[in-house]
This record gives sequence, C-alpha cells and structure tokens, in this order.
Amino acid sequence: MPEAALRDLAAALEDTGPAALTGAGTGTVPVLPALRTVVPGGGLRPGSVVGLDGPGAASLCLALAAGVSRHGGEDGAGGWCAVVGLPGFGVAAAAGMGAAPERLLLVDEPGDRWPDVVAALAEAVELILLSPPERPGAAAVRRLSALARKHGCVLTLTGAFARDWPGTRLRLRVEDPVWEGLAEGHGRLTGRRVRVVAEGRDAPGPGRRADLWLPAPDGTVRPVETARPPLELVPGAVAAGAPVHPRPSGPPPLVRVPAEEGIA
Repeated sequence: MPEAALRDLAAALEDTGPAALTGAGTGTVPVLPALRTVVPGGGLRPGSVVGLDGPGAASLCLALAAGVSRHGGEDGAGGWCAVVGLPGFGVAAAAGMGAAPERLLLVDEPGDRWPDVVAALAEAVELILLSPPERPGAAAVRRLSALARKHGCVLTLTGAFARDWPGTRLRLRVEDPVWEGLAEGHGRLTGRRVRVVAEGRDAPGPGRRADLWLPAPDGTVRPVETARPPLELVPGAVAAGAPVHPRPSGPPPLVRVPAEEGIA
C-alpha cells in the first residue's frame, strides 16, 4: 500500500474517535442474535483470534460484520468493523443481514504492507476481517496478535492462509449447506440453510453447533425452525413390529368429540 494511502487511512481512523474502541474489560464483541447460541459466551472474546472455515465462510464474514456494526460500540448502538484483503466483500448483502455500511472500513488491496494496515486498524475497530495475501510470518503474527489483545480487537481470519495463523482459540466452520429455491434445475435461489460449528480452546469439548439460515429468504440470519412431522392416521390397531401405513389419499376422516368434553 502506498505511503499516501496509509496516511489517509490513519487520518480516517482518527475521525472514528474513542467510542469505536471496545477494550478487553467491557464484555464481549457482539454477534447477531442467531449466532449467540453457537458462539461461547454469546459473543466474541475481545483481543482473540478467530478462524473461519468451510463453504459459506464468506457469508459468515458478512454476518459477523453485521453483528458488530449494528450492536457494537460502547453504548451498543453500533461499532466499527474493518475488512482487509476481501475485494469481493458484499456490502449490500451485509446490509441485508443488518450491517450499517457507514461503519465498515474496506481495504480491498492492502499490498505488501498489510501487517501495517491491520496494526493501524486494530487501534480503532472492534472487529477486523482479514484474508492474508500470503502465509503470515512469525513476526507479523506476534505483533498483530499482541495489538489485538492490547486494544480488545477481534482478529478474524479467512481465506487460503487462515489456518497458518497460530494461537487461534476459536474456529467457526460452516458445513452442510443446502440452497432453497431451485426445483428440477430451474428457479431462483432464495435462501441457504447451513450448520455453524464452533470449535477450539474457547469452545471445549465436542464444540457447539447451530442450524441457521445464512441467509434466509429475506436476507437476514436466523435459526432454522424445526417443524414437527405431521401426524399420520393409522387404520386399525397396529401390533408391535407391524408396518405403519400412511393416511390414504382423499379427504380426512371426520372426527366427532362429545360436547361434554368441553369442545362445542
């Protein structure tokens, strides 16, 4: 990144003011309500490093940015999020999930000095979404991890080199994606159901998981409602081990209930 661009970035960060900072002692960095059941503690730990994996990780980036820009900040009215090295980041899609575009700082091509860009941003935002353009060196990892801890910024990694960053305490993985809307090879994609799994030292044991719409047909992020299967009428008595037959086609049978049971 050219020197002039770095100076412009530093000036922009000064304009965000101290209200953009979270600090390690003010609780967690917020996420969208749909993600609070899968993220340990209901939010991201300030100063931590989080990895994103799996098909649909880009949509998870959008959801995390939406959670911070909508629910972050000292007063909970909105925080700042930076996106570094992700030129395909969908601002419109993030806004559909609830993000405030005016609180997103985008650095599409940070260049060879990407560690300096991340270091400057860590002082002023709550969340940095970073796709490292190369395998991070040990010096960059130590420096940026220390700055994230100092300022309470969550450093979230995605892309080809995300797993090469040591010290990642939490990984959020997207798996089992199923798109809705296509039928027999035609139609329009309307939504995607996924399973989000949280693993790592901050999610001990078998980890946490949640089935989510990412995104739902209306563009938001919400849990997948688990509907109970419809009851089937079984003609006659069914002995143990006998096959259960589904209700035959045609109108449903008429059910009569005595009035004295309280149903008029």
